[in-house]
This record gives sequence, C-alpha cells and structure tokens, in this order.
Amino acid sequence: MSLSGKLNVGFIGLGHWGPNLVRVFSNHSDCSIRYVCDLEKSNFKRVEKLVTDECIKTTRTEVLFESSKLDAIVIATPASTHYPLVKKALQAGKHVFCEKPLTLGWQQDRELCELAEKSGLILMVGFTFLFNNAIRKIKEMIEENRMGQLYYLTATRTHMGLVREDTSAIWDLAPHDIAVMNYLLDAVPERVSAVASSPLGLDNPDVSFINLFYPDGILGQIHVSWVDSNKERILRVIGNKARVVFNDLDGLEPLKLFKKRIGVEATQEEINYGDFKSLLRDGDIISPNVQLQEPLRKIADSFVHVVRKDAENISDGVSACNVSSTIIAALRSIEKSGSPEKVEQ
Repeated sequence: MSLSGKLNVGFIGLGHWGPNLVRVFSNHSDCSIRYVCDLEKSNFKRVEKLVTDECIKTTRTEVLFESSKLDAIVIATPASTHYPLVKKALQAGKHVFCEKPLTLGWQQDRELCELAEKSGLILMVGFTFLFNNAIRKIKEMIEENRMGQLYYLTATRTHMGLVREDTSAIWDLAPHDIAVMNYLLDAVPERVSAVASSPLGLDNPDVSFINLFYPDGILGQIHVSWVDSNKERILRVIGNKARVVFNDLDGLEPLKLFKKRIGVEATQEEINYGDFKSLLRDGDIISPNVQLQEPLRKIADSFVHVVRKDAENISDGVSACNVSSTIIAALRSIEKSGSPEKVEQ
C-alpha cells in the first residue's frame, strides 16, 4: 500500500460493468485509482469524472502488470478473458478483484486459487449478492432456525437482454444464484440436472432450468433467461416452519417471512379433506427490517478489508471454483438431455 495507507488500484475493462466498479472504488476513502485500461479509448469517457487527472489511461494491460505503484487490479472484461488476465495479475504480485465468473472452467479456477495462495495474494470474485443485506438476513434466519428444516430453494433471474456474445445465459446469470444457495446452505451441490434452449438462435443457451441436489435432501432450482420480457430477481427458501421470499426489485419490502406451513400429524389413511385443511398452519407475514445499502459498495469495502487482513473473504476463489464446477456439471447435463451429473470437487 501507499505511504498514506491507501490501496492503489488499477482497472481493466470499462465496458458495461467496469464503470460501476470504478465508481464504488473511487468513492472509497481508502482507495486511490492509479490506472484505468480498456482496448477502446472512447470508453475512457465513461470514467473521466470518477478519476483524477493523475490517473493514467492506457490500452495496454502490461502497463498495469508492470507497475510498481499498484497493489491491486480490478478486472471487468468479458468472461472468456478472465483466466489469462487474472493469472498475469497474480504473477505480477497484485491482489485481484475479478467480476464473475472467475473463469469458464473449474480447473482454471483451481489453478488461480492455488496461485493466489502460493503468492500470499487476495483473489476475490464479484458475487455481489453475497453482500446484499437481505441475503445476509436470510442467512441469519437460517442459522436461528426460524424456517426450521429446509426443504428447497428456488431462484428466478430473467430479463430481456443484455445478451453476451462470448458466453451463455447460464454463465452470465446462474453464478449469482448458485453462489447464494451455496452460501446460505454452507454446502455445494452433489449433482446437477439441467435443460436449456436457444430461442435467439445463438451458439449458447439463452434459457435454462437448473436443478441442484444438495446434501441432506435439500433441493435447489434456478431459472435463468435472456428472453423474458418480465424482469425478475426472486429467491424463495422453503422450510417446515416458514418460507422467506427475497425480491431484489422491491425497494420497499425486499424480504418477507411467511410463517404459514403445513404439518403432518396423521397417517395418509387417516386424512380426509377436512382433516387436511386443518393441518395447514396459518401464521404472521413479517417484513424484516433490511438496511438498504448498495451491495457493490459493500463488496468493494470488503475487498479493501480482506487485503488488509481484517475481514473474511466470503467471495474467494474457492467459492468461485464451486460455482464453476456446478455450472460445468449443468452443461454436461444439458448435453445429455437433463441426465443428472456429478459436481466435481
């Protein structure tokens, strides 16, 4: 770090998402942006109001790798370029924050994890929903057993575009929900079954339904789509005591806990329709207080604290490897028309 104690940061990629990362890091009191890099010079205009005149603008990534002024590099380029860029950054002795997915292969993820660990460097991946206060609240409720025994989780992540040419809707959208489910359950799926289609006629799937088989019989189900005109960002967690619903697009009440449940207190032979209705347990609908904070600001702040070794890295390369291995299993399942595939560990 600099003599002032600030983290000197450089950025590679100023396209769709990069300027948002520049914004949150530029507003961080413990960061100083030294370089921004993009192949298109016109993209420098996207961040000209966010960086100082001393910030160096370049189209050559090597400038950042070779700089002795940089402590960390933030990478927000197309997913297919992540592996070589992250590897070079780590080999250059820089801490790395990389947009998700880390790479498009879990073996490459593992290689980068091992390189970071061997070099004593921090590798963080941009699973921003892990830093959403609503997701943190759900984690807290699970740990407090407020939903009881968990049955299953479902997630829907749909919108009309943004269609990426170098990857699929699965790689683009599903990592968020897989990371969240792994985080909430503190587990990794054992098997995956998935189907997909390409209604846009592209080489990669635009729509997919992914089923995750977690330990203890817990199921996960994820629907992702680039072609649905109804934008949704919804997660549901169902337990035997209650269910919780997270709607990321609801700025007023993003989280709701439903204490309505069904109890089984008689054998199947003893239950008639009237008895069945009586087994339904009504309860309160609670909207927990969730402090609204931008997750992107929180993940940037977390990166700084992790580099300073005073915070846990909950979005590290290992978590990224677990996500990638799950997606790879899903892709294998798609090729076999939905046949369940083992998740490599």
